[in-house]
Amino acid sequence: MIAVGGRRVVVTGIGVVSSLGSTVEDFFTNLCDGRSGVGELTRFDTSRCPIKRAAELTDFDPAEHGISERDIRVTARFQWLAIAASQAAASDAGLDLPRNEVHSDTTRSPKKLDRFGVAIGVAYSNAEILQRQYKLLEQGGSRSISARLCNLTLPNSPTSAVSIRHGLTGPLVTVSGASASGAESLIAAYDKIKYGRAELMLTGGAESAVNEITIAAFAQNRTGSRIGVCRPFDDKRDGTILGEGAGVVVLEELEHARARGARIYGEVLGYGLRGDAYDMSDIRPDEAPGMRACLEEVLLDAGVSTAEVGYINVHGTGTKMNDPAEAFAIRKVFGSDPATSPMVSGTKGATGHMLGGTGGVEFITALLASNRDVVPPTYGLENPDPRCADLNHVIGKAIPASVPTAITTSVGMGGNNSAIMVRGWSGGEEPV
Repeated sequence: MIAVGGRRVVVTGIGVVSSLGSTVEDFFTNLCDGRSGVGELTRFDTSRCPIKRAAELTDFDPAEHGISERDIRVTARFQWLAIAASQAAASDAGLDLPRNEVHSDTTRSPKKLDRFGVAIGVAYSNAEILQRQYKLLEQGGSRSISARLCNLTLPNSPTSAVSIRHGLTGPLVTVSGASASGAESLIAAYDKIKYGRAELMLTGGAESAVNEITIAAFAQNRTGSRIGVCRPFDDKRDGTILGEGAGVVVLEELEHARARGARIYGEVLGYGLRGDAYDMSDIRPDEAPGMRACLEEVLLDAGVSTAEVGYINVHGTGTKMNDPAEAFAIRKVFGSDPATSPMVSGTKGATGHMLGGTGGVEFITALLASNRDVVPPTYGLENPDPRCADLNHVIGKAIPASVPTAITTSVGMGGNNSAIMVRGWSGGEEPV
């Protein structure tokens, strides 16, 4: 194992907001049944855009999550998603946290929790608001833009909003590592607890990427799907589908969780975190050095052999470059025999690519697979690309199987690579 000393870190609460479902049960059931939350774009007129589909949250109402009318006016959608998922995770963990207004000095609870912190990853901040505000600036000059523009667009604003909402004055961390942002925030939170800086962290990722300018960018760089279906590892894949949502968990020091009688979903065993130092967007498909190094490092950090890994939740964007590179890395570490290698699946065909929110949702997927011993399928995968065919793919519907440990991988533009390993505790009991 890499780490010397340190404390054990477990998961005691889960919160999901996604187009596939906004409760843990709905989300995981729909994922396992091979359903998709992708549909026709309604957020804006797509007549000038070649991308027509996305994973929208068409029925998300911040008021239903207790966000006040005032806060709705002065906060942004990605902040709402972070608050909603964090509240759900805290409630699921049995935590009695304050629910303050984010922008009010009169209704805040005096209760402060200085050993509880927040780490929410964000990739694109809030491009939609910047787009609207720039148009106002062009038309009316500086006096026409919102005085709260910084609060609405800063990458740390979801972390800060959750902290203020619940009175959490422990470590506040914001990681922006492109599509690896959520996973890297989880890693940062894990380290805070493991090495004694916090007892508990609300952590994951949140993003509202379904907007005209972000989707236009993915159309222009040829990573967005024109056919409107994200098909990870498939021979006919043509790109990813953008989505929106959040995935947040409660990470907690083991003895702290036991002392308060918390239900434990599983334990974080370790992580790998590496860079490619290659290109701002491309990946070396015949080497994938960062991905491969992450997989090797997470095994070493956790002290787990390849034979003990039952499932890998892959980044799986459905793009031409990512999927063969990720398949290459998995083969190099786990071998190329599907009969003896871990089962592999990805979620983006079902949930859309939530950018900064993806790492949180996919961590939850890996955790539940190990906790419940069932592996969800890769929506959209029918005929694997020959370069990806020798992985142990799960296609169609979920497969009940022993998953002693699971790994989730994340990849971000610019060479950000991460892998996190979890071990599920079925029934809340530590595996023998």
